[in-house]
Amino acid sequence: MNEQDKEHQSVTDFKQFFPSAALVGAIFGVISFVIGLYFGYQQINSEPTGSLFSPMLFSGVVICLLTSFAGLVAVWHFTKEVTSELSMGQGAALGFLAGAVVAVVSVLLNEVWVTLVDPEYTEKMIESSIAAIEIMDLPESAKDDMIDAMSESIEQGATFGRQLFIGIPVNGLLNLITALIGVKIFADKKESF
Repeated sequence: MNEQDKEHQSVTDFKQFFPSAALVGAIFGVISFVIGLYFGYQQINSEPTGSLFSPMLFSGVVICLLTSFAGLVAVWHFTKEVTSELSMGQGAALGFLAGAVVAVVSVLLNEVWVTLVDPEYTEKMIESSIAAIEIMDLPESAKDDMIDAMSESIEQGATFGRQLFIGIPVNGLLNLITALIGVKIFADKKESF
């Protein structure tokens, strides 16, 4: 196979991956958004406890673990709908693409929510976090430092570009790993040249 045929084959592979990555990534992106929103409003509506363990902290762990399986599911979908032959490299590309779609869909839905549905959402999150810090048994200077750092972190993390800049590589790499596991479980290995 010459260089031009290899290049055409890789473009064809990418086009074949996109439907599975888009479908599975969109589903996991919606799930990620809904879980994040649920825990966000749990944080906003709960009484401050003074604990560092908040619903939002818990949601981050749950969302990360759950969405990391998009790569595995995308490989499963691809092997059922397109072809059961899939190399490790192709599985890795499919997983990364699925993870990127998860991040983009989740961030877009979040942006629509905070723009059209609840523009005060971010401000409510900051106020809830400040209330939790204020009742902690810490020196005032430590509380002030924590409040400043937390407010800055939430405000910076809430920007559209920042969420994509962090979300795509993190979700992509996690799903690349689970996609490799998916290739081992679901795919017939392609013969390598």
